[in-house]
Parts: sequence; structure tokens; C-alpha cells
Amino acid sequence: MRVTEGVCILVVFLVGASAKPSIRVPQPDTDNVTMETSGTVGGCGILQGPPGRDGRDGLPGPPGTGSLSFADSRDLKKDIEGDLSDIIEAVVRNFTEEKMRSIAQPCTGLGSTSDQAAKSCGEIYQCNSEATSGLYWLTTRDEESVRIHQVYCDMEAWHCGVKGGWMRVAYINMSQPEAECPSPFRLVTSPKRLCGRASMATGGCSSKTFSTHGISYNKVCGQARGYQYATHDEFEGPRDINTYYVDGISITHGSPRKHLWTYAVGHSDDYDLNGGNNCPCAKFPGPSPPSFVGNHYYCES
Repeated sequence: MRVTEGVCILVVFLVGASAKPSIRVPQPDTDNVTMETSGTVGGCGILQGPPGRDGRDGLPGPPGTGSLSFADSRDLKKDIEGDLSDIIEAVVRNFTEEKMRSIAQPCTGLGSTSDQAAKSCGEIYQCNSEATSGLYWLTTRDEESVRIHQVYCDMEAWHCGVKGGWMRVAYINMSQPEAECPSPFRLVTSPKRLCGRASMATGGCSSKTFSTHGISYNKVCGQARGYQYATHDEFEGPRDINTYYVDGISITHGSPRKHLWTYAVGHSDDYDLNGGNNCPCAKFPGPSPPSFVGNHYYCES
């Protein structure tokens, strides 16, 4: 028989000789339990058996969570949130200070060796505006390879209104005694040491490509100086970027060529050559430049 603690045992009497009393024990939400006993039954009353043995100790329960009043738990929550806030604030502050220190410190090593190659002269200058002009290592990469080049970065001079971060692509200064004309240009010694096209024959041009080594750029700035020799034809040539469309210097980039700037030389500012050989801005103007030149040119006589 299993009796749930707290359940009263009710004895039901049956009338008749040699009858066997029946004890019914109702249990909540279970079937009734029937106990049968034998012997003489006394008067009506409640049977009380001997005390049962103590139950065995159960297994240890899980750790308790303690008990706090609502006010205590609210105060504890505030304390925890306050501590976390202090920690987060300290981490952010320390990170910011460390970041500011790293920004403030000059990047003295960037571009100084092939192992510390920069992406551009501009990156070096942005990192360290105190960098001096000279040779630096730059790197380019694509899906197949990584290439490293040593180039000259001008960090101190102003060019086209911008100071520093310029990569030198071409430099020909024939006023220096040791300077040489790059092939296929021809050295001219009179009236000064100059570089001219390979042939003095009528028409034609000479071209030289200077590599940017795949370094990205967003501005081109330069200086050109020319000296008049014989007569000049300004924009009298064919209107084609791939041929001698100007008497002067043409600077292009890319393949196919895209126009950057043109230096044109006219014959006279005030002499009428029947509409030819003079700059477009002369008193007796010559032909306007080709459409691909637009306003990106300078012409003088």
C-alpha cells in the first residue's frame, strides 16, 4: 500500500458475521487503494497504526540562488550596470588614446624599405607630413602577383596648388650637364641643350612612354619649356591624337591614348599668315585645337 502523506485512512464497516472489513484510502488524482485486513472489528472509530520509519535523505539539490527583495535586486542591478559601464568606458577611452597616439606618431618607416612598401607617395605623406623628398618603395598587387618599385616622391614642393605626396613619373632637365635625352629623342645643342624629335623632316613626331608602375593617381602636374626654332605650325597637323596634330608637346595617358595636356607653339602673335600657323588667341588667330584637346592646352608664340 502506498499512502500519500496527509491522507486520512477511513475505515468502512460491513455488517455480517465473519465479514472482512475494507479500508479505502482515497488519493488525489489517482485510483483508490484498497487494503484488506482480518480479525474482529471493534466499535466504530478511527484505526491508528504504529508510527512509520523515517524516510531516507534525498539527493543534494542544485545551488540556491538566494533570495532578495525587489528593492535589493534593483539596487544590485544598478551596481552591476554601473560597474559594466565603467569597464566599457575605460576600454573605449584606452582604445581611443592608443589610436590617437598611433596617429600622432610619424610613420617614419613607411616606404623606407621594400618590406614596408607603401601604396603611393600620397599615403606616405598623409601618414607623415614631415617626410622628406627622395626615393621610396611602393607596391602594387593584383590577383596574380605583388610588384614592388622604387620611385622618387616629392614631399616638400607645391605642384598645381597641392603640397607633397607627388610621385615623379618623368624628369628631363637638360640644363644639367649630365642630363641625356631619352630615346628616341634627339639631343640638340644649339641654341641650348634640348631634346627634339628624332627627325627634323617635315611632319612626324617622336613618342616616349613613362611608366607609373600601376600606381593609382588622380592628378597629373608638370612643367614644360620650349624654344622656338624656325617656323611653327600650331594646330595645323592632322586632327588625330595618334599622330602629329600639334607643333609642340602632347601629354597623354592610357591605351588607347587619352589626352591630358598640350603645349602648342604658334608662329606669330601679330603677323597675318592667312589664318594659319598662329595660336587661336593671336591677333590673327590660327585653327582651334582638335576636339579631344578641348581647353586643356597652352599656346604661345
